[in-house]
Amino acid sequence: MCKRILGLIAYMVVFSCNVQGQPSGLEFYDNLALLPYIYPNVESYYLSSYDRTGGNDDGFRGTYSQLYVDDRGEHVIFDEKGPGCVYNFWFTGSGRNLHWGKIKCYFDGEKTPRIECEAKEFFSGLHRPFAYPLVTHSFISSGGFSCSAPLPFAKGLKITTEKTAGFYNIYYQLYKDVSLESWTSQQDYSRLINLFQHCGSDPKPVTEDQVVSKTVSVAAAARGKAPEQELLSLSDAGTIQHIKINPLYAPDAYSLNHFFLRIFYDNQTQPSVDVPIGPFFGSGLGEADVRGLFVGMSTSGSYCCYFPMPFRNAVRITLQNRSYESGGEFFVEVAYTHGFPPEQEGATIGYFGAKYNNAWPIVERRDYVLLDYEGIGAVVGQVMTVEPVKADRKRWWEGDMRIYIDGEEKPRFHGTGHEDEYQGGWSTFWLTNPYSLPLFGEPKTEDLIDVFGQVNGSTTVYRFWPGKIHFRKSITISTEHGNQNDTPANYSSLVYYYYVPR
Repeated sequence: MCKRILGLIAYMVVFSCNVQGQPSGLEFYDNLALLPYIYPNVESYYLSSYDRTGGNDDGFRGTYSQLYVDDRGEHVIFDEKGPGCVYNFWFTGSGRNLHWGKIKCYFDGEKTPRIECEAKEFFSGLHRPFAYPLVTHSFISSGGFSCSAPLPFAKGLKITTEKTAGFYNIYYQLYKDVSLESWTSQQDYSRLINLFQHCGSDPKPVTEDQVVSKTVSVAAAARGKAPEQELLSLSDAGTIQHIKINPLYAPDAYSLNHFFLRIFYDNQTQPSVDVPIGPFFGSGLGEADVRGLFVGMSTSGSYCCYFPMPFRNAVRITLQNRSYESGGEFFVEVAYTHGFPPEQEGATIGYFGAKYNNAWPIVERRDYVLLDYEGIGAVVGQVMTVEPVKADRKRWWEGDMRIYIDGEEKPRFHGTGHEDEYQGGWSTFWLTNPYSLPLFGEPKTEDLIDVFGQVNGSTTVYRFWPGKIHFRKSITISTEHGNQNDTPANYSSLVYYYYVPR
């Protein structure tokens, strides 16, 4: 009992600040135990150079590579009123360098940019405050030039490029009824750099007071029954802080796509999480080295998940085998704290969910849907796996991601192709150079083949959205498979999100 009380006190200390709105910028990363909180004052947006006519001129000719050209002759790629925060922006270019000159950032209507730097220097990752791994170039994120250093702005932010930039995308948030301080050159990213450099460890400032570990053996499915072993069962309020699984055998991709992790909250009859463990820990193509901020996997067999999962009355976690071929033995560890997180004025505490979908193959001329959900919640990230149906059926990667929020007819997020949305670039270079970084990655590709000078093959990718993508009525996340949905392929996906029970 004493240990339980101490654990609850430690948990309350973590939440001692009464945050009135969505923590933004660096504050979002300062306390990732707040992930379950869903706020009414935040909207997420995505800008890109996608072809507004529905074609595939997403940056090749620069037609949509700027919003406008200003009176200085600078190409404006972002121009928003605050308060807000840019969490990520990305470009692609040929080779190691970008050839469009300087990037400039003007804050709060100022005429002089607070950030002005040659693109090749900015994305080198060698110059603080924009240092690796917050900033990556094309030989790190395989064809992409990406910046994940938050840029908060109080009244407004304008970002320009000296020349036409080609392909680009920007993920950002706007806030209501909050006060933010705009970015300055004294911005200290050291804590975030340290956080990104320690992926594989719990990023949350929570001390677990209970850890349950065990070895479980799950037999192969037989006669329509899927054997299931319980990992944890509690009849009390609390929060799951981490789940770790280590297969005690050599699993292949088929096995990891047929062992399902299932999580039931508060005596649910249907689980909120019912997903294969491979994609859940970051790879749909079998074991890979995944070094994400919230989930991880290694080829040595150690898998981890650090999403906080609160429950009010009870929780039950199981591992179910839906494979008729073989069973498996696992060492598992689940850590939790006692007590439901404290309420915050204006915020709602959501339950953690994970949705798995697949279409093997998708052949219809419509988007492949990763998530279609009605209700209140916030999306944290996604994993997607694509396997060509035939070697010569390539260019599926030309499909654009589209995210529709709260019934809007026009997608709030509209991408320019699979490589771009996962922060890489140029299909052949992207497929032949897997990478894994804190917020995005392509940890594994396989069965690569040269098809008339262009590589085709299977890939698995992931991306996390800082600040979360909030929705109040509904959200639909989908992607084209090829330009105009014209390329059949095997798609599977998993989306991590928090939701308010209906």
